[in-house]
Amino acid sequence: MTEAEPLNLRDYQVECLTTILARYKAGVRRQLVCLPTGTGKTVIFASFPSFFSMKKRMLVLAHREELLDQARDKILTANPHLKVEVEQAARSAGPSSDVVVASIPTLGRAGSKRLASFDPEQFYLVVVDEAHHAIAATYRRVLNHFSLFDPDTPRLLVGFTATPKRGDRQGLQSVFQEISFSRGLPEMIGAGYLAPVSGYRVETDVDLSRVRTRMGDFIASQLSKVVNVSARNQLVVKVFQDYLAERQTLCFCVDVAHSKSLAEAFIDAKIPAASVTGEMQTTERHKALDDFSRGRVRVLTNCMVLTEGYDESKVAGIILARPTKSSLLYTQMIGRGTRLHPGKEDVSVIDIVDVTREHGLVTLPSLFGLSSVFDLEGHTTTRVQQALGWVRQNRPWVRADQALSLSDLRYRCRRIDLLELQLPNELCALAEFAWTGTGPDTYRLSLAKGERLDIAPTILGDFEIALCVRSDETIVDRASTIGEAIKKAERWVEKHRSESRRLVVLGTRWRNAPASEKQLKALRSKGIAVPKGITKGQASHLFAMLYERRGQAVRDSSWSVDLKRS
Repeated sequence: MTEAEPLNLRDYQVECLTTILARYKAGVRRQLVCLPTGTGKTVIFASFPSFFSMKKRMLVLAHREELLDQARDKILTANPHLKVEVEQAARSAGPSSDVVVASIPTLGRAGSKRLASFDPEQFYLVVVDEAHHAIAATYRRVLNHFSLFDPDTPRLLVGFTATPKRGDRQGLQSVFQEISFSRGLPEMIGAGYLAPVSGYRVETDVDLSRVRTRMGDFIASQLSKVVNVSARNQLVVKVFQDYLAERQTLCFCVDVAHSKSLAEAFIDAKIPAASVTGEMQTTERHKALDDFSRGRVRVLTNCMVLTEGYDESKVAGIILARPTKSSLLYTQMIGRGTRLHPGKEDVSVIDIVDVTREHGLVTLPSLFGLSSVFDLEGHTTTRVQQALGWVRQNRPWVRADQALSLSDLRYRCRRIDLLELQLPNELCALAEFAWTGTGPDTYRLSLAKGERLDIAPTILGDFEIALCVRSDETIVDRASTIGEAIKKAERWVEKHRSESRRLVVLGTRWRNAPASEKQLKALRSKGIAVPKGITKGQASHLFAMLYERRGQAVRDSSWSVDLKRS
């Protein structure tokens, strides 16, 4: 396998191709690529035949007709000399086809004779589009047919997804060995490849507490009965009028009835709208999408139809009328609006937030490491990311994920909450060392000489343990649960950093003693408002975090100026 120079690719797309090849040569046969919606995942795997100078056939797996046709068209555009055919229902890919784009319901169903007709020896590379679905039995049948779980296989599996976290908490590590390439939504927005995202939080009186869940999200039939009510639908229309009136807007709903009801509510308010559902005839659905693209329809309501494979770049407004607990589904929904388009400055996302005591909802801020109840108040996520960067550099002990707004974040930066410097409650039965929480399921242990251990969840669903020295990070171990991660990390300290043990072990007398006058004076000299009751252990932790950043450039931003003025 030799490299060919790719054409018309962005720098990160070329880097992705190069990384996939390098990891293949290193023996990694099942790779996952994570890129946000709108950054050209299809363009990357469409470049595989020429980039890898493939002599054998390529198979692309997808689960929806729109994805199949998009993949076929992109692959033909990149490789006009190849024969690219679709295997789905009445369409069949002949034995002379170079690339087969196959429907997973067609190829992966139990006892499929069509799967048996494909000789694995003729194929070199298998691609899974929307790879967060890959643990399903239909996918496993196809992957097993091509011996992709055989450690000696010469074939390569590459999955592409924007949303590797599944709502049912089943990790993708059972299919993929590693994430070979990844770029996050904030990074791609910051680089100018995606539109900035602004947001508003709109609360309702609808109570979701009695709605049950299945597979990690609300049961749609129960949810629809609660949210598909006139008062809430009228609120959604008013929200559009107040915040999005000049924007081409997608409104995500719970089910067909909810989608139709909301479309009718918009039409009653003299707002051109249409409902798109899976039960529509193809021609009728295409007409609604065309009307929206041409501006004849301003609002398009839908339920689970436009979450994948819809690439209309004119979308500049998103209304989440469907509450969800699934970060996967939420990411798919807002991804419909992040594509760049001439004249589009940003995409504005409206979270319709209902009352819930029993459930944790995913909202736009929660995707960026903030509290799900954080109110963006119309600010872009880029603005919030700038604030978070300043906080990480200048107030590293602040739990930004617990802030409720930028104003609240400023307030938290002007004070120290002693509770944030204590062992988190969820670790009391697990830890022997003085860990502190730094975010959702994320923990830190400060060691001697400016080192620290960080434990954080990965997008494959497990946990990484990293040794950090300022900006350098080395993964020292992995674990499937937080309990296992804590035990492995503490054993690693015992073995490799034994000189730090007395600094971190819980229950020692010095740790719980009042902070010394020398410590207090040193902290105050840093401009820190030291609270009463701070202990030596807590003061040492603050010093450790400040020391970790010594020598790093501290970014001065407009947000830091706002903080000083407030």
